Amino acid sequence: MDAKKDFELIPHTADIQLRVYGDSLELFFHNAVVGMFQAVVPKAPGCTQVDGRLVCPQLPKHHDIEVTSPDIEALLVDFLSEALYLSDVCNEAYLDATIHEVNQTHIKATLHGVEISGFEVVEIKAVTYHNLQVRKVDGLWQADIVFDI
Repeated sequence: MDAKKDFELIPHTADIQLRVYGDSLELFFHNAVVGMFQAVVPKAPGCTQVDGRLVCPQLPKHHDIEVTSPDIEALLVDFLSEALYLSDVCNEAYLDATIHEVNQTHIKATLHGVEISGFEVVEIKAVTYHNLQVRKVDGLWQADIVFDI
């Protein structure tokens, strides 16, 4: 049996596009933030690449965030944008998250990450609404997210 999908890169002409999955809203938002950072391959001392993903022995940086938005698409963009903002300000990448509360308009979470010196692939400028639709497909929450680079 295949492992459950969490996220995958989808070919895009000029930006980064990520398809995110989750069998619950908690897992969906968790996979979205982890996927966003894994897609750009953070450079973090003491961490290694394992099966195409950055793995760190510890994630010592923590940030609590809370976001309220008018709908689930806006919530996803706002949540990821907040994580991106913290990454830029603190020079960190978030490779895990604890989702404390989530519904279609509100999320409370703790991001877990490491200090970084940059990104191997490219730096994300913004999370976009381009063709964004959060939906359930065969019981899984799913969305294609485009990141402006």
